[in-house]
Amino acid sequence: MASSETVDTGDVAADGASTPDGAATVTHVRVDRIRPEDGLGRKRDREGHLELQRSIRQFGVLTPITVRPAGDGTDDYLLIKGQGRALACRALGVDTIPAIVVDESYGHDEKVRQFLVENVARLRMRPVDRALLIRRAREDGEETTDIARRFGVTATTVRRLLAQLEDASTAEVAALRSGELSLALHAVIARHVNPGDRDDAVAVVSSAHLGARDLEAIFVGLGWNGLSGLGLTQRAQRMALLSWACHSMSSLSGGSVRERIRQLAMRFPTEFEYDGATLALVSQ
Repeated sequence: MASSETVDTGDVAADGASTPDGAATVTHVRVDRIRPEDGLGRKRDREGHLELQRSIRQFGVLTPITVRPAGDGTDDYLLIKGQGRALACRALGVDTIPAIVVDESYGHDEKVRQFLVENVARLRMRPVDRALLIRRAREDGEETTDIARRFGVTATTVRRLLAQLEDASTAEVAALRSGELSLALHAVIARHVNPGDRDDAVAVVSSAHLGARDLEAIFVGLGWNGLSGLGLTQRAQRMALLSWACHSMSSLSGGSVRERIRQLAMRFPTEFEYDGATLALVSQ
């Protein structure tokens, strides 16, 4: 009915199904013999589920699911962890799936442990740490919907954070972790700034005191997409303009964002001080 292999623990052992010698046994279980554990069935995010199916079709199931014997006289298994993978295999017509088989006591104890660990972690975790862990989990092959459940967010939020952090450089991540740059400000930068300009933009924005709405208004008001189209030869001028706008905006007090943007327009200079040099907006 099934073949077994002993694998190095690593991530598998973290699932809680390890043998006394530190190895976990992975068994290939028939998909049609797997039923949801009571209380663990949930609706699937359609887009994320289709993405998972594409991944399994191309690479197979990389992370074993966790099941336990049904204990009702049948050869069925109750699914504890990995519903998305099991459903995807069923939809694709895959006959068997790698699984870690645990005993009945694990099913109940693990549900309680996971609930406590995940909810305590949510309370203590900074948004930026959660975002970076979400990216790491996805890079490790975890399903979008499983990530969403574990971190207490929606699948849409997971995809948004992954898109935001997809091209994040080491300098961007360092600024986020240190608190120099908030996740909300980084989202605005990621939306408007090309990856090649982001490190400079992060340095500029981190040195100013702005909210995300202010920064969004600055990028829109400056027509940043058009300025980026001028290419690398105008990078210094772009950053000089951005630096002036961010620091000038942060020095204005009171009034709506729209009113302060209007004040910036009235003060618009023809030259900018940036990185120890005086630069014109457009080179001659």
